[in-house]
Amino acid sequence: MLEYTATADVKRGLARAHEERAQVLRTMLAWVFSRRRVATPDLRVSRWA
Repeated sequence: MLEYTATADVKRGLARAHEERAQVLRTMLAWVFSRRRVATPDLRVSRWA
């Protein structure tokens, strides 16, 4: 991690930004993987087609 001198406000802001980025990443991954489970069996396409 970076070594720097920062005020408490800056440290809180960085921590909040980190938490928000983590939440966005979790939401995005949940969306990507949930889309794969939604596929219906009757819409499958043969891989040889």
